Amino acid sequence: MNDRKYTIFSILFLFFLSALIMLRQLKSPDYFSCIIEDSYTYTSWAWQFIQALKEGVIYPRWLPLNFWGYGSPTFILYPPLAFYLVAFFNVFTHSLIAAMNITKLAALVFSGVGMFFLVKEFYSERTALLSAAFYTVFPYNIFQFYFVGTFASVSSFVWFSPIALFIYRYFKNRQFKNIAYGGVCYGGLILTHLINAYMFTFVMTAFIICMSLTKKRPKDLVIIPLVIIIGLLISAAYLLPVIYEKQFLNIKFFTGEGGGFRFDFHNFFILPSTTGELPSGHLWPVYYNTFVFFIFFFCILILLFLRQILKLRSIGNMEDVNTVNMFFLVTAVCSIFLLFGISGFIWETIPFFDYIQFPVRWLNITAYAVVFLSAAIFRVPDTLYKTKRQHIFFVALLFLACFLVGYKYISSAHMFTKQKLEPVKASNWNLEHMPSWVSVEKIDRNDAFKERITIIEGEGKVEIVAWKSADRVIEITAPKAMTVRIRTFNFPGWKAYVDGLQTEIKTEEGVGAMLVDIPQGEHKLVLKFEDTPVRYYSKIISLVSFLAISLVLLFSRKRPV
Repeated sequence: MNDRKYTIFSILFLFFLSALIMLRQLKSPDYFSCIIEDSYTYTSWAWQFIQALKEGVIYPRWLPLNFWGYGSPTFILYPPLAFYLVAFFNVFTHSLIAAMNITKLAALVFSGVGMFFLVKEFYSERTALLSAAFYTVFPYNIFQFYFVGTFASVSSFVWFSPIALFIYRYFKNRQFKNIAYGGVCYGGLILTHLINAYMFTFVMTAFIICMSLTKKRPKDLVIIPLVIIIGLLISAAYLLPVIYEKQFLNIKFFTGEGGGFRFDFHNFFILPSTTGELPSGHLWPVYYNTFVFFIFFFCILILLFLRQILKLRSIGNMEDVNTVNMFFLVTAVCSIFLLFGISGFIWETIPFFDYIQFPVRWLNITAYAVVFLSAAIFRVPDTLYKTKRQHIFFVALLFLACFLVGYKYISSAHMFTKQKLEPVKASNWNLEHMPSWVSVEKIDRNDAFKERITIIEGEGKVEIVAWKSADRVIEITAPKAMTVRIRTFNFPGWKAYVDGLQTEIKTEEGVGAMLVDIPQGEHKLVLKFEDTPVRYYSKIISLVSFLAISLVLLFSRKRPV
C-alpha cells in the first residue's frame, strides 16, 4: 500500500475498532457512567444547552433549570465545545443520550487517529497503526469512557496528539503555520475542558523546552508564548469571562474550601489513603483499588517498554525518536509521582494546581505518554525478540490482555436509563456555579416551575407570556405600584425592561432572586440575559483571531521562518 491508501485504511480501521469498543453505548438508549450525580448533571446541561440554541441563543451561558429553577451561569464557568457537538449530533438523532454517546465515540475515534499521525511522524505506518489501536483499546481509556471520565474530559483527549504533532513539525520544518495550528488546537483544548488544558500546558511547555535543548535552538523557546497566546485568543470567548466573572461565583466550592472533603486535593492522594474517612458509596473509596491497579499496570508497561527504548538509543539517525521517547518516559513517571502525598509541596506551590481537584486526573496524561512509548515495542521485531513470530505473539498477548481488562469494564459499566434521565433533572449540587452572594440554605426548594413570579408588595395581576433560557416576557396589571419577585438569580447580564425602558433590578438578600419595581398601570416586563462588556468583546476577540489566523494560513507561503 502506498502512504495515502494506508492512512485511509488506518483511519477506517480505527473507526471500526472504536465503534466496537463503544458498541454497547451505541446500541443502548442509556447513558453510561459511574453512580454519581455527574450523569444527571451532564445530561441536564446538554439538554438545556440545546434548548437555548433552539431559542436562538448562539452561545448559551445561562441554564434556567438549575438550583430549583433559579438558574445558573454554568457556561460562564464551563467550556462549551463538547456540548456544541452534542447539539450537532442531536439534529440527526433527535435523542439527547444518543447524541452524547456519539460524541464520545467521535472523541475515541479522533483520539486514536491523532495518536496515529503523531507516531507516524517518528515510526512507520504499521507501527503508528498498532500504537493508535493500542490507545483505542487501552483499558484505562475504556475505564474513562464507560465509568469515571466526565463527559467533556474524555472529549478533550482528541487535542493532545495534534498539539504535540504540530509543535514537533515546527522543530522539524520551521514553518510558522505549525505554530498556528498548534495554537488553534490548544485553544480547542481550552474550549473543551479547562482542567485538562491546564495540565497539558505543563506537558506542552516541557516538550518545547526539551526539543529546543535537543536541537540547540534556544531562540525557539519563543514558541511557548506564541502557542499559548494563539490558544488564548481563539478561546477568549470562553476564557476571558471565566477569568473576570469568577469573582461573582462560589469558586471556593470548586477547590474544597466551601465543600469540605469533597474536592480538597489533599484527600485524594493514592498514599496516604483517606478512603476510610468517606462514606462507602463515595466515588473515591469505590474506585480507589481500580486506580491503584492502573498505577501498577502503568509501571509494568513502563518497565516493559524501557528496555526497547534504551536499545533504540544505540541505533543511528534516531535522535528525534530517542528524544521524544525519553520525554514521554519522564512525563509518565512525573505524572504518576503527582498521585502521591509526597508531591504535596508541588500542589501547594504551583498556582491553580488545587483546581485540578483529583490527583488521579493526571492518569489521563500517564495513559497518553505510555501509549506513545508502546511504539518502541511495536517497531522492530528483531531487536528485542529472536524471531518475528515471538514478536507477533507478544503483541497479540498485549492486545489480548487489554481486550480482556477492557471487556470487564464494558460489560460491568453502570447504565442510567433514559427513564431516569428524561425529563432532565435540574443540577443543584454544583455550588461553584451559584452566585457568590446566594446562601443555598435560604433558597426555597419547591417545584421549580411554580411561582416563577410573585407579587411581594402591592396588588395586581401577572401573566407569563414567555419563559425561555435567556428571555422572559411577563404582562402585568398594577392598580397601584408594586414589586414583583422573579424566580431567577440576579447575575451580571440580566436586564429588565418595562415597556421597552430599562429599569433597575434589585437582589433579594440571601436568596439572590430578582426584584423589580412596577409602576401603576398595564405593562410588559421583559427580562433578558445579555452579554456584559467582557463577554461581548471576548467573542469579538475570538472571532477576529480565528479569521486572522485562517487568512494567514490560507495565504502563507511554504517557506521556513
